[in-house]
This record gives sequence, structure tokens and C-alpha cells, in this order.
Amino acid sequence: MMKKKLLMILFGMFSVLFVSCSSDDIKDYPLGPSGDEIKLSKKEASFTSEANTITITAEYKTWWVKGFEMNKVRIDKGNVNLLAENFIFKNDDFEVEKKNGNTLIIKMNKNTTNKDRLLTIGLQAGNYFESINITQSK
Repeated sequence: MMKKKLLMILFGMFSVLFVSCSSDDIKDYPLGPSGDEIKLSKKEASFTSEANTITITAEYKTWWVKGFEMNKVRIDKGNVNLLAENFIFKNDDFEVEKKNGNTLIIKMNKNTTNKDRLLTIGLQAGNYFESINITQSK
């Protein structure tokens, strides 16, 4: 009989604990930063079909390159460490160099595909996501 009372008391305590810790209490906490955590000098550029280069700077250094897409097809980064403050990523169509943690030098090779090309560079800083879009004419 004593065990039954003890079990009932413990069950009651756990019930109160679970009800008091419902998810309603935490739904109003922010999920991440709400503002621009990178502050790029430029987010878009348009190039002719000839080889072109653009330098884009950021106000902050606490961001990294998330990846690359050419015409919405993801490009394999290979063994390049996109989290590093300095790296060079080379591809047949383009090259991206990150210098000093806040500068991207983007080079597009001559477009010989007879189609417009769109290079998208994804960036991330914590829970903040941004992208740079480079359009190159055919």
C-alpha cells in the first residue's frame, strides 16, 4: 500500500513537471540573428561573355562560404576548406578567392556555352544566410 502511494505521488510530480515545461513557454525565443551579419559591398553583378573579375568586400569576418552553384547545379568543392579566412577555389568556369576573411575575388572565364550563366555563391554567418549572384551573358 505504501508503494502504491509513493508511486502515485511520483506520478503526480512528473505530471506537473511535464505540464509546466510545455513548449508554449519557449516559442517566443528568437531563432537567430535578424539582421545582415555579413554586410556585403555588392550582392549581384552582370558580366559580358568575356572573362571578367569582381572584388566584393564584407564589413565583418565572421562568415564563411557555404557553396557554389552554376545555373542552379551545385558544384563540388573538392578538398577546399570553405570555412578558412583564405582560400582559392578553381573550376573550369570560374575562380573564387577569399582573402583576409572579408574579401572575395570572383573571376568568370570567357563564356563559350552560347547560354547565359548564373554563378551563385552561398554565404553563411551563424543562422544568417546570404548569396552573391553573378550573371554572365552568352
